[in-house]
Amino acid sequence: MAHAQEEAVVSGKVTDSSGGVLPGVTVRAVHEATGNAFEAVTDGLGAYRMAVRVGAFRITGQLQGFNASARAVELLLGQTAVVNLQMSPAGVAETVTVTGEAALIETT
Repeated sequence: MAHAQEEAVVSGKVTDSSGGVLPGVTVRAVHEATGNAFEAVTDGLGAYRMAVRVGAFRITGQLQGFNASARAVELLLGQTAVVNLQMSPAGVAETVTVTGEAALIETT
């Protein structure tokens, strides 16, 4: 007897904090019960779409120069869930190290 694989679809759009679309974002869906991961990359319109198993997922988006964004979603059999993500620019971190020596002063 054949057994059909239970599937659902998650799709959405990834934007920045001003509403602009973000192409090239890696969107990762991790099935919370099994740890199985599914990945997609946003297209030129900031959209992604991936087929996944049913169950609870943690959806994350990552792109260099932006803070990661995450959402949790429960997917049912045959469901198409729209999960939009918004990412904010990462802060610039800079470190400055100054080293120096005091000059010796001869007092005599």
